[in-house]
Amino acid sequence: MADIRKVCEARVLRFDPETQGRPEYRTYAVPYEEGNTVMDMLCYIYENLDGSLAFRMGCAGAGHQRCGACPVVVNGRPRLSCKTLVEEKMTIDPHPGFEVIRDLALDFDKRREDVELKPSVVISVDPEKCDGCRDCVMICPMGIYEMRKKDGKAIADAVHIGGCCGESCSQCTIFCKNSAITIADIQ
Repeated sequence: MADIRKVCEARVLRFDPETQGRPEYRTYAVPYEEGNTVMDMLCYIYENLDGSLAFRMGCAGAGHQRCGACPVVVNGRPRLSCKTLVEEKMTIDPHPGFEVIRDLALDFDKRREDVELKPSVVISVDPEKCDGCRDCVMICPMGIYEMRKKDGKAIADAVHIGGCCGESCSQCTIFCKNSAITIADIQ
């Protein structure tokens, strides 16, 4: 029987700030099947090719739809690795919105304000539907939203749009009880 798996050429940025002067890419040949995610690929690399690869993974726990622990940049676009499908050629970088602990693992307590990220999404907040509940502020793993006063009313405002993982995440749209937020990936 023929093997139906394809092979992905994955360039993964590797960096340990404590031991390396600068980051470097390592390329891995990773077998995959249709439907495999970037997280599946990273797990394969870790389990079969390079056990020193560091990345975050939180999907195994209860309430995983609210996680957001695995942001990376895939071919130049911020994405959640657990919801992004593998492609034949991929470059995987750490999400630049936070300090790197090692490789793709981020310190979510240390936001990088010095990085200006080009948006890969369009985010709209309907001020008529937004009731200022702050759910989007609390649920967004990338810290995209802040509350602003507009005409005496608290309204969600997307202020760090470049860090948004877009439709691969969509937690703000899923948990907005009034459907006030829409996200669309820029093609």
